[in-house]
Amino acid sequence: MKKRFLLLIILLFCLSGCSKRVNNPYEVVKGTSILSYYDTRDNIDIEGFNVLEMNPQNILDQNNSIIVNENGVIRCITITDDTVKTFRSISVGDKIEKIEHSFNHESLFNNVYLVLFNNNIEEDPANQDKEDTWIWIAYYTDGSQITFIKIYDVLYGRAWR
Repeated sequence: MKKRFLLLIILLFCLSGCSKRVNNPYEVVKGTSILSYYDTRDNIDIEGFNVLEMNPQNILDQNNSIIVNENGVIRCITITDDTVKTFRSISVGDKIEKIEHSFNHESLFNNVYLVLFNNNIEEDPANQDKEDTWIWIAYYTDGSQITFIKIYDVLYGRAWR
């Protein structure tokens, strides 16, 4: 009886999701923790990320980091850990073909694949009418696989290029 009960508990645990899935382009998941671009410093609940202030030297940080502004609002998420999943389950270490097969409007510039989203809708990066709140996902590659990923809004990208 105890074995059946234990098997039932394990089955329920697995069915409920031992890890979570990313359903939005502005989210990342590590294990059972989801981080949203729209979280604030006060409710960041994901391990392995440094929270940094928004300034020119931190913009170049290429570690797992979350850049916040003076109000604690997230402005950029940088991912270098291959256990962190982004939209469409893409992570560091994946082959560039996964990006090319996952999106319709990715843009390639100097080994960086850029994908633009208006909420959950993929937009053409060449669109000249981008709104400040639209989200970029930038997949930095070495030409064959992803080396790190940045998620940020159009306004942030415009201010720090």
